[in-house]
Amino acid sequence: MSPLLDSLLTHLARSIRTLRARLSRPERLLIYLSRGGLAVCVVKGRFRPVVRMKAILPVATLDCDDTHGVTAALGALTEWLNVHPIRGVIEWVVGIDYVRYLLLPWDERLSSRPFCHTLAAALFAQQFSGSDISFSAYQLRFARLAFGRPRLTALIPTELLFELNEFASRHHCRSRRITPALSVVWDSLFARMKNDAGVLALVEGQRLLRVSYDRGQFTSVSVQPFSEERSPVIPSDITYLFPPRNITAPTGEELALQGPISGDDPRFAYALCGVL
Repeated sequence: MSPLLDSLLTHLARSIRTLRARLSRPERLLIYLSRGGLAVCVVKGRFRPVVRMKAILPVATLDCDDTHGVTAALGALTEWLNVHPIRGVIEWVVGIDYVRYLLLPWDERLSSRPFCHTLAAALFAQQFSGSDISFSAYQLRFARLAFGRPRLTALIPTELLFELNEFASRHHCRSRRITPALSVVWDSLFARMKNDAGVLALVEGQRLLRVSYDRGQFTSVSVQPFSEERSPVIPSDITYLFPPRNITAPTGEELALQGPISGDDPRFAYALCGVL
């Protein structure tokens, strides 16, 4: 066998092994990050994923003046990984406590990122005037642009993104994605909402994120306090509620959970949304 052919066969064998490893990547860490605690799920398999392990890691309540309060959360996750030494990719779902949302009103210039940044900065100064974090400290992520429609913008602290990526690197993992919870839920359920109009409500801890939509496009977004004890019935104008809660939805519909997250802590629903 010629050296060239031998080299080609070796390279082909190595490529096949790499492809097999990628396709059968044994485990993924799916982590929902909130101030009330981390939901950690270890999922095996891609085409028929199975939840191999899951845990809620409590995090001490942090002062609201804290920049983003992720240190304690990552400390708890470090202790958990010391007991469960898992290596692979991490998919982070970032809760409402770490993300701010702005709805940029329609303008023909919304296709221009510099214009979107300028408009977002003006709206941020107007809506979050008392914020301890300046607009420049955020990374902006824009929803898909649709003619004549507002454009939703998610703001995530740049420092938070850096810390999550650094954490993954320290633990010999890789951050595959760092996504706001609203984006994860919306993408997963888009097929159910793309032809209708209504209100999607996301319950995260003591807050409820209300998102009005029309034909698959955002029309308004707002955040309001929420407590199951004080609000046993959700407002009648809400079309869908996520995750299902132990409260009454008189005219709305809960987005049912299935399999291993049914009846579990609702934080698992965010970690596993779109996976099972």
